[in-house]
Amino acid sequence: MKKLNLILASALLLTMSCKGNSKKDTALLEGTATEKVIETAVLETKTTHTIKVALLLDTSNSMDGLIHQAKAQLWEIVNELSYAKCDNEKPNLEIALYEYGNDNLSSAEGYIRQVLAFSSDLDEISEKLFSLTTRGGSEFCGHVIQTSMDQLDWGNNNKDLKLLFIAGNEPFTQGRINYKDAITNALAKDVVVTTLFCGGYEQGISGVWKDGAVLGKGDY
Repeated sequence: MKKLNLILASALLLTMSCKGNSKKDTALLEGTATEKVIETAVLETKTTHTIKVALLLDTSNSMDGLIHQAKAQLWEIVNELSYAKCDNEKPNLEIALYEYGNDNLSSAEGYIRQVLAFSSDLDEISEKLFSLTTRGGSEFCGHVIQTSMDQLDWGNNNKDLKLLFIAGNEPFTQGRINYKDAITNALAKDVVVTTLFCGGYEQGISGVWKDGAVLGKGDY
């Protein structure tokens, strides 16, 4: 379709030049309608896909001894996505970062903090991620998922790939916001939810982390 638009634009230019118009009229046409058609076609060829990713990391004391591994796993995901291609083109990659469950954070906000909104600066993302420390606390998975839905600009381009990765090790059901409602709202924005339970496989299943992933059409 993009190539077709360029061909149509070129054909329009040739048609306008061959209809017997005066040089002045031809120049006028080339500088108005044709120029706009070509400009539109060129813009369409430059349209790229975007991968939007939200990383949600539990920074409570229960993650002591696990936090470094969790950070490394999340960064590996970012690194893999940075090599992704769509139609032989490299899509834009935007990463957002949240921490949750830390007693240093506001209880009124559900012990949740947006560390970084969507950014394509991988150096800054890495710096922010690996500087997070643990303290506390109360880990509300449903709340942090919903907060990321409300605060981040996920856009409405259905060609974008939208992913959410939540890492932690406490029951997925804690907090006043039901995780099922939060994930349903994520799916309404075409966001796929994958859960990373930092502990035993069966323990994560009993803690409903697998159920969260199944509901979110992601992986556990």
